[in-house]
Amino acid sequence: MTWEYIVREFNVQDSDKILLLEEFLNEVGKDGWELIGVATTPTENFTHLIYLKRGLVEVERVGL
Repeated sequence: MTWEYIVREFNVQDSDKILLLEEFLNEVGKDGWELIGVATTPTENFTHLIYLKRGLVEVERVGL
């Protein structure tokens, strides 16, 4: 299987912004993305790097 990856950065300085992160994860989950990791920097902005992957469907070509 072949995988596709994306990395997104979120700054959640305000507690309300964590809801945007949850909303983002729910939306991309509907498209088959799977959360594989989170890296958080312990700064005042709490930057989160979100690592996601999803499998790509490989189509076999058949000669006609």
